[in-house]
Parts: sequence; C-alpha cells; structure tokens
Amino acid sequence: MNDTFTELELDPYFFCENKVLGALYSLVTFSYAKEISELVETATAYRPQLLVILGKIGHPRYAYFISKFADREPLAVAQALGQMKQPAGIPVLARLLESSKEEVRWAASQSLIHIKGDRVVDSVKLRLRHPNQDVVVIAARTLAVLWVADGRLMLRNLSQKAQSLRTRSLAIAYLGQLKDLESRAIFVSGLQDKSLMIRTYSIYALGLVGKASDIPMIEASLVEAKKMTATIPQDQEALDLIDETTRETLFQIRKRSGQEDGKR
Repeated sequence: MNDTFTELELDPYFFCENKVLGALYSLVTFSYAKEISELVETATAYRPQLLVILGKIGHPRYAYFISKFADREPLAVAQALGQMKQPAGIPVLARLLESSKEEVRWAASQSLIHIKGDRVVDSVKLRLRHPNQDVVVIAARTLAVLWVADGRLMLRNLSQKAQSLRTRSLAIAYLGQLKDLESRAIFVSGLQDKSLMIRTYSIYALGLVGKASDIPMIEASLVEAKKMTATIPQDQEALDLIDETTRETLFQIRKRSGQEDGKR
C-alpha cells in the first residue's frame, strides 16, 4: 500500500536493462537535451527511459515535445512531466489522471502534486465530477495532499458510498496516509464490514491514526475475518495480506502509545 506523497520515485528496475541510460539520468545536463530528444524519436526500445531523462533536464521548451508521446508512453510521460515541474505539463497530466491504468493515474497524481499551484488545483477539481470513480478517487487524493478541503471531503464520501470495493478501499487507504483523524470512525466501522478488502484497508488505516483503545476491535476483526470466505479475487488478496497488515498496525499503534516492547 503505497503511502508516498510528494516524492517522484522511479521503479528501482527502471534503468536496469541499460546501465548507460542509468548513468545518463544521474549526470545529464541541458547541453544534451537536443540529442536526447532525437533519440526519443528513433530509439523506441528505450523511449520511456529517455523521456524521463529529458524530463529531468527540466527545460520548459521540451514539455510539449514530451507530451506528444502521452498516448504511446503514458506512464513515462506522467513521470517525465513531474520531473520537469513545469506548468506546461498540467493539461496532459490532468488528462492522464483519467487513464485506465492505475499506475499511470498514480504517476500523474504524484507529478501534479509536485508541480502544485492554482492551475493544478483547478484542473484536478474538474475530475471530481468524472463518471469513473477510479478517476474521482485519485483526483480527490491529489487535492487532499495539496490541502484542498474538497479532496478530503470526497475521499470520506467515497470511503463509504463508492460503488466498487476497490474505490472504497483506496479512499480509506488515502485517508489513513493523510492521517485524517476525522476519518477514524470510518476506519473503525470498516473493521466490521462484510468485505475482507474493506476490513484489511481499514486495519491498515488505523495503523496510521488508531489509538490503543482500538486494539481489541482490530484483533476481533482479524479473528472474524479468518472465519470468512473469500468469494471474489479482491477478498482473497486481502485475506492473504490481513495477518501482516494487522501485525504492522498493532506495532505502530503500540509504538505511538508507548506500549511497544520491540516485538512485532
């Protein structure tokens, strides 16, 4: 469960197939921008890496060049525009929030948070009315991280009323990562949910904001969950994670309350 907010972290294996590109990413300067842009056009096998390298250079003149690859390399473009941190990338990043791929939506969210500002907020707010709740939840998360009240309000709403379990679960996780104390009652309620997925994400969220008084309810939720039958793949995945998630949550709560004895 990713709880990174503003860091633009690349996959550690992103450059593993080509150490030269990895070195270039670390050392590149603007003087090589023209040559790299030419390689982007021709070296299709390494285009994602080259786009991110070009984004790191950060010159605004290349924002439009990078953006034209959004349909072919959406993840790399989302990452590159965040590295560039230029307002010119906002329209494309806002569009990538609507991607059908969760990893692209996440990268676009991270990049928009990195750019920040009124233009970002205005563009992302438009996605709160999107018909796809997967888009709405990542838009709400983006706004919430930027301390826009509409984001937290939407996440609280989705955590209870979203149509899909996945969207509800993400909303719960994001609220936990935000350490939203006003949502603690939502997390506690989730401990008794019929969905194993909602229970697991609620336990996770309580690891970030829960109190020592929540521990008996968390333990009881785990015991009951182990007796439940996973009828859908999402619940089976949650069942596989719930033991580890609960251990970490109890550790974090006890640590905060001064009860931790050093054992997980």
